[in-house]
Amino acid sequence: MPAAKHKDDLTPPPANAWELAPAFELLRHERFGEALDHVCSGPPHALSDPDVLLVKAVLLTQGGDLAQAEAACRRLLAIDELNAGAHYVLALCSEHGGERAPAMKHDRVAAHLDPAFAMPRLHCGMLARAAGDRAGARRELAQAILLLKREDVSRLILFGGGFTRDALIALCQAAAVECGGRP
Repeated sequence: MPAAKHKDDLTPPPANAWELAPAFELLRHERFGEALDHVCSGPPHALSDPDVLLVKAVLLTQGGDLAQAEAACRRLLAIDELNAGAHYVLALCSEHGGERAPAMKHDRVAAHLDPAFAMPRLHCGMLARAAGDRAGARRELAQAILLLKREDVSRLILFGGGFTRDALIALCQAAAVECGGRP
């Protein structure tokens, strides 16, 4: 006979997380608007899920709605202040707004929080290249290449802007050569 439950043991199970697999499949096929529609069609509790907020922020960025992307990142950071992905998306938003210093700051925070995360390094390298910091660009791009080789496929789909691992590595290599690095 099962043990009787005490009233303290009757806490409800956690709400199920919103299923993001369809959004990732749409992302993989560069159907960003449909992916955003899927994410936004979730139950109300999904909008407080860190994973959902991050995917939403990325999709909003892809669609050019930087104000809403930034707002989603701020909500996410209020829940999880150590979310490297949110800092990376904020870096993209800052750069698109013409604010390179805050973009670099968010990239560095993202790279610090998750040293295996390739995209902040790639972005730092491109920002350094644009600012004329050739040595800094080469350093960041070399690190990005190493990290991209090991990067998780789902993160490449989410943060890669539709580019494959090989295309991102080739981009880094070409930018590094442009900055005086070896081919």
